Amino acid sequence: MAEQAILQIDELKVGVVDGKKKTPIVNGVSFELKEGETLGIVGESGCGKSMTSLSLMGLLPKGIDYLDGHIHLGALNLENFSKKDWRDVRGKKMSMIFQEPMSSLNPVYTIRKQVREMIFSHEKISREEADARTLEMLKLVGIPRPDEVMDNYPHQLSGGMRQRVMIALALVNDPKILIADEPTTALDVTIQAQILELMKSLQKRLQMSIILITHDLGVVAEICDRVVVMYAGEIIEEATTKNLFDEPLHPYTKGLLASLPSIHEEKEYLSSIPGTVPAPGSIVKGCRFKERCPFAHDRCSEDPQMVPHSNGSKVRCWLYGEEEVH
Repeated sequence: MAEQAILQIDELKVGVVDGKKKTPIVNGVSFELKEGETLGIVGESGCGKSMTSLSLMGLLPKGIDYLDGHIHLGALNLENFSKKDWRDVRGKKMSMIFQEPMSSLNPVYTIRKQVREMIFSHEKISREEADARTLEMLKLVGIPRPDEVMDNYPHQLSGGMRQRVMIALALVNDPKILIADEPTTALDVTIQAQILELMKSLQKRLQMSIILITHDLGVVAEICDRVVVMYAGEIIEEATTKNLFDEPLHPYTKGLLASLPSIHEEKEYLSSIPGTVPAPGSIVKGCRFKERCPFAHDRCSEDPQMVPHSNGSKVRCWLYGEEEVH
């Protein structure tokens, strides 16, 4: 795997602006994506992982704005892009698939028309050439009878087939980065496994990088090279997948892993983390996890910084200090 970073995010802040008041939802997020790797972004609902992915695609919902920081895609600085600039990036350089393809695909257009439209948005080619590429992509993502499926509408396909169509749509213009936001959540476990295997094989074949947004640590273990753990809009741990499962550092990460069922031991009850993620407007100074943390102490009222650990991970926690660097 190449070590060169294809995407860099530096101190990214996005949030709500109400007059002079700014309420960050994503607060100072920094990470990079290397060529050919799969990076997982994990955390429970409300942690800011989906908002981070939408900001990378210029798809922030109405009322949410970029507040600070930078998004670098090669030499491009994306956070100041116009709508026209974003059209040149989306689908061609970066693409995104969502967790519920039925709400992402247009119900009144055939699959042929939707994939063809994606191709035409970036290239001037004939309808025959576009149809040939559509057929090729549907074959590539493992859709049976692709020549028939091309003329189907989304409601005529199963959930797994619709997700394969979404992957074909995302990859038809050969982007170098695929952002997958909970791509298997709405699917049963058998189809989940098929979609993950498909993503892994396509990544190798097309030599692309993947950002996988998920709350499912089983999916992370299956497909990711590195993992970023988010909590209340901040990154609280960054590690290789092996380090995350073998030696988790942050109390929140340990709590997530402890809540997983195990095939090696029988438990009457699964472990859980008490409390909920604080709402963006209610966050006070200090560690954002302190109200739920069993190891909280006086210093947790100060804002912790990300520090490197001796195992190569990074962690935002006062349990770790300079002595862990060496």
